[in-house]
Amino acid sequence: MSAAEVETVAASVTDTVAARLAAICDMIQGHRASGTPISARRAAAISAMIDDVAATAAEGRPRAFRRKRRMASARGYKQEGRRLGQQGGSGGVVVMARHRATGRAVAVKSLHRRSGGSYVGDVLREACFTAAGGGHPSLVTFRTVARKPGTTDYSIVTDYVGPSLRAVMGDRGGRPFPEAEVRRIMRQLLAGAAAMHGRGIVHRDVRPDNILVGDGGAVKICNYGAAKSMAEKDPPCYDPAGTCAYVAPEVLVKNADHGELVDTWSLGCVMAELLTGKPPFAGEDEAHQLFKIFDVVGVPCRRAWQALKPQVHDDKVQLWRARQHRRVGLGPRNRLRELIPEETLSGEGFQVLKGLLSCDPEKRLTTATALQCPWFTEDDDDAPVSGMIITVSKIGSMASKSLLLAMSSIGCALAGLLRPKALRL
Repeated sequence: MSAAEVETVAASVTDTVAARLAAICDMIQGHRASGTPISARRAAAISAMIDDVAATAAEGRPRAFRRKRRMASARGYKQEGRRLGQQGGSGGVVVMARHRATGRAVAVKSLHRRSGGSYVGDVLREACFTAAGGGHPSLVTFRTVARKPGTTDYSIVTDYVGPSLRAVMGDRGGRPFPEAEVRRIMRQLLAGAAAMHGRGIVHRDVRPDNILVGDGGAVKICNYGAAKSMAEKDPPCYDPAGTCAYVAPEVLVKNADHGELVDTWSLGCVMAELLTGKPPFAGEDEAHQLFKIFDVVGVPCRRAWQALKPQVHDDKVQLWRARQHRRVGLGPRNRLRELIPEETLSGEGFQVLKGLLSCDPEKRLTTATALQCPWFTEDDDDAPVSGMIITVSKIGSMASKSLLLAMSSIGCALAGLLRPKALRL
C-alpha cells in the first residue's frame, strides 16, 4: 500500500480502539497476503498509528492517527543484567532494560525472524494488540516499538512488572492458594480480560506463563502473540501446540469462529490450578487434551458437541460418549467437584469455576457475567495476598526463569493430573 492509501485507511476507520486495531491488523495481513515486505518507512508509519492506539486506550479519548513519526531507537534503552534467553519457533528474546531518559524499568521483547518475510508484521501485530490493551491495571502497559539503528531489527517495549504467575507458583512448591487469594487474583484477571474483550481482543493464550505478578500482588495479562481481533477480516490461524492445557474445546476441534469465550475457559483453567497446584486437564496432544477435558466435565451430548462446530474428532467423541454411558452408576458425569471439594472452594466459588469451565460456549460465563457472581461480592481487595507479595529482591532472583516464559509466544504447559476412575482412551 502507498502512503496515500495508508492515510486513507487511517481516516476511514471508526473512532474506537477496536476499529483501529482491526484496521491495522488488516493492513499488516494485506502485506503478508501479497508477499510485499513492510519497509522501514511503512513500519514507522504503522508504529505511529500503534502509538496513537495506545494513547487512545490509555487516555480514554480518541486521538487522530498520525502518518509520520520518528520510530523509537533501541539505543534509548540500556540492558540491565544478562540476556534472559530465547526460544525457537515464533518465540523471542526478552531482556530487562531501563529507559535512559526516564530511568523507567522496561521489558524489551525481540521476536525471532521467520521465513516468508513476516517478521516485521509479527512484531507490529503483537505490538498493536499490546497497545490496544493498555490503560487497564490488569493489562501490561505498552511503551513503544523500538528499532535498532541501521537494521531491520524491531522490539516491543512494555513496562517491567515482575515474574510470571508460573514462576510464583513454582516458588511456592506447588502449594495451592487459599480461596480468598484466588478470588482476589481472579477478580483482577477477569476485569483485565473484560477490558480486552471490550476492545475487540481475543487473547487466545491466557495461562500462568502469560500473567505477570508485580510487587504487592497485582497481576497483569501479557503476551499477545496469539491474539486476534474480533473485527479483522482474515485473522491468522491459532496453533495451540505446547499450550493445550489451557485451550478451550472449540479451539481443539478446529472451530475457526471461536471468540472471546475461549479466554474465559483459559481463566477457568488458571483458577483451578491456583486452587489445586496442578492444571485441571493436561493431555499429551490436542486429541488427548480433549479426552482429558471430557473425562472430568463429561462427554457432551450431541447437541452440545455440535455447538462446538467441530471439524475433527467426531468419531472419537462418539466412542467416548458410548463408554461414558456404560459407566452409569459410577458417579456423576461431571467430576469437577471431586477434584476441587467444598473444603477447597465454597459453593459460590464453585459456581464461578463450573461456569467458566463449561464445554458448551453458549452456557459458559462471560467475563462480565462471572464478575457479577455472588462470590465476588466479598470485599477482599485490600487484604494482603501472602503467596503473591513479591519483593524487589525476589523479582530480580526470579526474573531469569520467568520473564521469558511470560513474554514469549511459546511456553511449556505443566503436565500431570491425579484423578480416580478415569476413562480409558
